[in-house]
Amino acid sequence: MNNYYIKSATKNDMDFILNLNQNNMPAVSMLSSDLFLKFLNISDYIKIIKNDDESVGFLIGLFPNKLYDSINYQWFNSHYKSFIYVDRIVVSKSNQNKGIGSYFYNDIKYKYINKVSHLACEVNIKPLNQQSINFHKKFGFKEVGQQFSEENKKLVSLQVFKLKN
Repeated sequence: MNNYYIKSATKNDMDFILNLNQNNMPAVSMLSSDLFLKFLNISDYIKIIKNDDESVGFLIGLFPNKLYDSINYQWFNSHYKSFIYVDRIVVSKSNQNKGIGSYFYNDIKYKYINKVSHLACEVNIKPLNQQSINFHKKFGFKEVGQQFSEENKKLVSLQVFKLKN
């Protein structure tokens, strides 16, 4: 029986998060141990999801105006005043299509619905991440822009989900 629950990530989760991130590239960007430690300090939402005692996914989210140089985060910073930016959401392959991504997003939605107006993210168009495109569309995200990154090797769809009017 599945017993999923969300908990705050700590330094002790670093190996799990780095390995899961690495195993899901290029769907997500590289994550170094230094960047992970920075995320522990600047993120407003850095959580893992567990199934009983097994870690099966993680999500890293940031409010506006953090010292983070991601061009996608900076795009949202310059276009929106109130948001939580999902830098990455990753679920182990054996636990995908079980509602875990929606579980994470619903957790954020209920925690921050009275604090921010939008949930923001980017989804890879090049290289194509059709699974993520389908997931975000199903959840109700809308494209608000596109941009290239990584010396034009990557094209992303910049998307938002409106939390409140």
